[in-house]
Amino acid sequence: MNFSFPIIDPHIHQWDLLNTPRILTWPKRLLGWNRRIYEAAIHLGASEADKRYIGRPEFVAHNYLPGDYRKDAEGLPVSHIVHVEAEWRDRSGMGAVGETRWLAGLFEHSVIQLGGVVGYVQLQRSDAAQVIAAHKQASERFCGVRQMLAFDQDEGIMRFCPRPYLSKDESWRRGLSLLEQNQLSFDAWLFHHQLDELVALAKSYPGITFVLDHMGTPIGVGGQFSSYGRTAEARHVILKTWEMHMLALAELPNVVVKLSGMFMPVVGWGFEHRDVPPSQQELLEKAGPLFEFVLKYFGVDRCMFASNFPMDKVSLTLRQLYEFYSSLAESYPEESRKKLFHDNAARVYRVGVSV
Repeated sequence: MNFSFPIIDPHIHQWDLLNTPRILTWPKRLLGWNRRIYEAAIHLGASEADKRYIGRPEFVAHNYLPGDYRKDAEGLPVSHIVHVEAEWRDRSGMGAVGETRWLAGLFEHSVIQLGGVVGYVQLQRSDAAQVIAAHKQASERFCGVRQMLAFDQDEGIMRFCPRPYLSKDESWRRGLSLLEQNQLSFDAWLFHHQLDELVALAKSYPGITFVLDHMGTPIGVGGQFSSYGRTAEARHVILKTWEMHMLALAELPNVVVKLSGMFMPVVGWGFEHRDVPPSQQELLEKAGPLFEFVLKYFGVDRCMFASNFPMDKVSLTLRQLYEFYSSLAESYPEESRKKLFHDNAARVYRVGVSV
């Protein structure tokens, strides 16, 4: 794994449970003095759907800050990261802007720099324009918006959107239209069976760059997850449904894809249950074809490798992940590899551009 250029990791999350508003802030404040009791309480208090989705709660039950990411990235030439909103709990009024303001100073003394901020905006709100303006004022690195659309009717799967088909809501679309005039991208996270929503959005708003997070998350394509992927036939249907939608998205030039998130438990590999991480060979055999499919049809100009750490950390280390990425791209010319690991993220998120 040799890199002759710096890496931009365009999808990580950071949180400080004691000092910022998170879902685990109060449990951490009450019980964090005793790690064993605290983690036991998290296990008892979390729903089965939440525990299944996360894999092992301890991976989100503790702070994840620049120093933690730097340790994970040791030996990798990561120069910049892009932070994607991480469910900051204060979403009343201008509350979500607090995350952007917090991030603006978080990397001040870090070797790895903050290249961009993709913040949360509830686009259906009547004051969405004011919230966007406040984000931009809070940080010059604010470059995009994410409001998660991932929703499944299966109650055994975590829901990240309050209802299905939010993207069809007229008020929500009015908010989305604000992004073009503000030169902001939209990070779209949906499950595989929802990707027709993104096809419709990208066609309706050709002036907005849509970044598909985590390759459209094909639930259960690697093995059973809740009601998905119980049989080989079911997994084949999932794969073909995902491929169909991805081919439709590949026809739309304003859609780019983050090659990421494929080692979250929801994909169904089961790596989170192992004491020993999967080998490079196993990663290439199982997940490799999904990445190769996306690279083939979207091309190297519309894809970017990203970590989704610490969420994928439950399955493998950051170094193992980037070794896998490096293996996928080893046959590509240097110029193409640089696009996948650096240039495309820099272009989409304006990393290093004075604003």
